[in-house]
Amino acid sequence: MILIKERNGKFLNFFTASMVVGVGGLLLSFLPTLISFIMVLTDFYLLFDYAVTNLLILFLSQFIGIFIVYYVFIPLFKAKNSEFHPITILNSVRTVLLISGTFTLIVSINFILFFIFRVFNLSPQSGYTNILLSPEHLTNPLNILIYYLPLTIGAPIYEELVYRRLLVPLLEQRGMNPLTAILSSSLLFALAHLPDDLISGNLTGTIMHITAVFLIGFSSGLIYILTRNVFYSIIIHGILNFISFSGPLVTIIANSKLTLTYDFIYWTIFIVGFGVLFYALWQIFRKRDVEWVVLVRKKNTKPILYGFSGFIIIGLVSIFIPLGIQLIIVSLEIAVYNVFLYFITLIMSYGVAVILFLWLGTRTRYESKNNLIQN
Repeated sequence: MILIKERNGKFLNFFTASMVVGVGGLLLSFLPTLISFIMVLTDFYLLFDYAVTNLLILFLSQFIGIFIVYYVFIPLFKAKNSEFHPITILNSVRTVLLISGTFTLIVSINFILFFIFRVFNLSPQSGYTNILLSPEHLTNPLNILIYYLPLTIGAPIYEELVYRRLLVPLLEQRGMNPLTAILSSSLLFALAHLPDDLISGNLTGTIMHITAVFLIGFSSGLIYILTRNVFYSIIIHGILNFISFSGPLVTIIANSKLTLTYDFIYWTIFIVGFGVLFYALWQIFRKRDVEWVVLVRKKNTKPILYGFSGFIIIGLVSIFIPLGIQLIIVSLEIAVYNVFLYFITLIMSYGVAVILFLWLGTRTRYESKNNLIQN
């Protein structure tokens, strides 16, 4: 049965792509809930500190999710045979330079935003304070390793597989040029962080974080388009996350030598990044015939206006579905009376949503001219 026909120029011609966004987010709501439920049943929660346990659950969820995305989602969404290029020295150098340029851009824009917020007496608050370790945790080196696992390994691999390796090729297949595909995937990648940010932080902190996430997504998408190898995207994402999440840790440790080392690395990358950005602007201004400039100037191969709006709207709605499910279940006060029933209801709700999004996304056809191509 064909539920949706994706036609050029139509509102739903990126329907499958929006389902990828939905199922990618839902899976990372379903898996932690399932793992938490198992740990509660087995009293495994009692063996570890609460903060450390949550980090372990998050990493385990990401680890399982990586295998599901790679071995299930990518084949199901017909993205298995996407173009692939091997690792080269040139692309490795490009990745290092892009890390520096992106870091400088993130720091500069967030500094401007911070200054604007301070003028209006607004104080940005991070939505990640709930995962930061306390000084007591840092006495155990294992806790530091656990802190970095989900932030610099799990999240970069999982998110790059979903938003770059899977999503970008689907967008390109349906007519988006490389630049539009990068911008579209990066926008929804950034907005996917919106629900948790708004709950844990504040609006100003959310704006600063989403800006940084969008720029990371754009750089990861650009290197993926240039190399057709998601390994480079993962490296960019992982290193930028490492730098970002090391700052609060260095502050907590309060070791002068460690602080000086971190500051030296921070400002070295920042200064190199300025040179990278200046050189990139010069290439654009001079209209140099380099690969990345040619790529971002390519035109869309199909009409995409209505499809793009549909992709953004459906994708944005899907991002808030996990939060909506949890709010509905909590509002029914299931958690107050029966923890077991609460977890079962939440797991079943997430599970049904994941299956529905996956089924909808794989039961569509992309229609190009007079030919139907099975999605």
